[in-house]
Amino acid sequence: MPCFHCGGDIPPGMLVEERKGDTVLPFCCHGCHGAYLLISGSGLSDYYRRRQWQETGLIPKAFKGGFRDSYLAGFVRKSAGASAIDIIVDGIRCASCVWLIEKIIGALPGVTEARVNYATGRARVLFDPGVTSPAAIFNRIDQIGYAPRPYTESEVREMARREQKDLLIRFGTACFLSMQLMAYAFALYAGYFQGIEPQMKGYLQLFSLLVTAPVVFYCGWPFLKGAWRGLANGAPNMELLIALGALSSFGYSVYATFSGGEVYYETAAMIVTLILAGRLLENGAKRRASGGIARLLELSSGQAQRFSGETLETVDPSDLHPGDLILVAPGERFPVDGRVEEGASDVDESAATGEPLPQVKKKGDEVIAGSTNLSGALRVACLREAGESFIARIAHLVEEAQSRRAPIQGVADRVAAYFVPAVLTLAVATFCLHYWEGRALGASLMIALAVLVIACPCALGLATPTAILAGTGAAASFGVIFKGGDILERLSRITIAVFDKTGTLTQGAPMLVDIQPVPGGKPKEVLALAAAVERGSLHPVAHAIRAYADRHDIDYPTGTEMVTLAGAGIKGRVAGETVALGSVTFLERLGVTGIPDGVESPEGGMVVGVARKGHYTGTLIFKDRIRDDAPGLVSYFRRQAIDTLLLSGDRQECTDKVARGAGVALGLGGLSPADKAREIEKLKGAGATVLMVGDGINDAPALSASDVGCAVAGGTDIAMETSDLVLAKADLDRLALAHRMARRTMNVVRQNLAWAFLYNVIGIPLAMTGQLTPVYAAAAMALSSVCVVGNSLRLLRVPHD
Repeated sequence: MPCFHCGGDIPPGMLVEERKGDTVLPFCCHGCHGAYLLISGSGLSDYYRRRQWQETGLIPKAFKGGFRDSYLAGFVRKSAGASAIDIIVDGIRCASCVWLIEKIIGALPGVTEARVNYATGRARVLFDPGVTSPAAIFNRIDQIGYAPRPYTESEVREMARREQKDLLIRFGTACFLSMQLMAYAFALYAGYFQGIEPQMKGYLQLFSLLVTAPVVFYCGWPFLKGAWRGLANGAPNMELLIALGALSSFGYSVYATFSGGEVYYETAAMIVTLILAGRLLENGAKRRASGGIARLLELSSGQAQRFSGETLETVDPSDLHPGDLILVAPGERFPVDGRVEEGASDVDESAATGEPLPQVKKKGDEVIAGSTNLSGALRVACLREAGESFIARIAHLVEEAQSRRAPIQGVADRVAAYFVPAVLTLAVATFCLHYWEGRALGASLMIALAVLVIACPCALGLATPTAILAGTGAAASFGVIFKGGDILERLSRITIAVFDKTGTLTQGAPMLVDIQPVPGGKPKEVLALAAAVERGSLHPVAHAIRAYADRHDIDYPTGTEMVTLAGAGIKGRVAGETVALGSVTFLERLGVTGIPDGVESPEGGMVVGVARKGHYTGTLIFKDRIRDDAPGLVSYFRRQAIDTLLLSGDRQECTDKVARGAGVALGLGGLSPADKAREIEKLKGAGATVLMVGDGINDAPALSASDVGCAVAGGTDIAMETSDLVLAKADLDRLALAHRMARRTMNVVRQNLAWAFLYNVIGIPLAMTGQLTPVYAAAAMALSSVCVVGNSLRLLRVPHD
């Protein structure tokens, strides 16, 4: 009789009952009984009907209590005018747990918002400290059977470290012992075919048993535990297949060791070792992806210079409040969103908006947290706290998009619910049939065991991971990094490819594409003058000028007495002569003569004029060019009947030009990061499987919201962290290669699964009729595994059109 609240077994003498009309509800302890009363008393009894737990029983730290405000006060921060605290909640088992916790906490007086992330187990609670306290919130979570603890970065890192360490130890142990085991296995196989002394055979089998037992029962313990949970909850999964294969091989081998038969310990060890390798890779990919949100927030971390009267004090960005005045020097990032109160400067907002060219910021203009100040010192009034800044809101969008993802179930997992019970039923039926027909108990047991051995899901278990490992390994050698095998499956099914503009389809920075001197002038002289005055500038235009000079081996002196006017240009002296560089309007204000008529900014680009001693000497033309490989990638997707779409934060006219140049069907400009994510959600809502390709912070929410997010090398670290697929080289042709590899890999997976099922369809009836002994059944199973692995190795050849 299970506990009504937690579903766990009720220990003797611990039964607590609650009468509800004619029904008696049993509970395993007063904690579960109290949790039921709290839940039902809050009108949330529907929780017990809608929950879908994969495991039962209380978590170890449930109903411990003892939370103190004196300790928890250090984790409270100010957010949006209220107090906020982040909580790690242990024991969340399904979406209904999230619903219950949000409802229970939200009903507390003084709580204004409670939001729980199912994917991370992290809750964020906003509350009025004058009405409720952190201890009250923690105790209420504890009262319904969950274990809350304060969220800290160190706690998260420590949990990840422990999990990774445990996997590494289990995998390393399995590898070491499996290598030892193979030496004994080769000797036993040779002895089977060529003869071996019984005493030596017994020693080798005993050593094999001693080596295999730790692999199965220590290294494979997570699978055994998962298999037991699946059986206990009537939901057999892939872990049950793994456990069944390992235990049946091991169990028969132990029997054969002491009865003089043949043993197959290496089969059990191989299953555990290979599956552990897959788990290790999956865990690493998950850790890298979850680190993206922290990397977002690091853009506005560091220190800020706050005015206290007319003196400056160094403070943490979290200590800044709306209305505070701060000083942001050239080269520094803005720690919070703010408004310029004094000064003017060029500001690089490309990390946040995707706009490649700097924006002029002067008094009254707003600046975005995470942007970089380039040229002039600014006095800025803080508009929001760090936790509510532009960067923090993007981090929240990324987190929400990640939490909405449903886990992809493999083909083998989907059929396990039918395959495992069917095999067990057939094995039992085989034993009963042969024993009823008069066979000896031992002989009948061996025939039934042959059914289990030949139906051992080794080939079924290897069908997907070996293909995934081969496919991802081959792709990685060519600069395509998949962050998990499920990404291959989703990429193979995409129906639309969505691109960011700046840094994805274009180079992402202004490039000097042409130098037009006045009649009689020389391009090298014009460039040398421009490079001299821009020698120490942080402006992207200055970088482009110096890069062009370096590529063409053009020497240039160092300018002196440089003065920068934000958004206009720069002037100084070169070899004793006055030199100015900037917009035509800027040069006209300086009284420069000889400016030709019709000097205009080309579509999608800009012009910069150069003057020496008050006379116009030439024009520099800059553009953010389309990548050379962009049209080829778009053409590839078009041939595959995959639609294309361009989303950009840049102007609509620039977006349209790039879309036409790259061959993209449609371009949408003027979009914020949240707008991009909403466009992705609209496409998914219409039934599309979406690939998003980007490289900037502004792409992070869209990358996470898409079915497959792809980051291009050379972009921001956050784009790399929040994506599913990374092009390690700035070559869009590799995305086409990734798509071809994904399709080939899934074809191989289907072939492997088809072979595994065909093998079972033929092999199980042969075993049931007694025509296969366990020896031949194991040999057939090993052959099926070799076929699966051999087929997967074909993926090491890189696909072409």
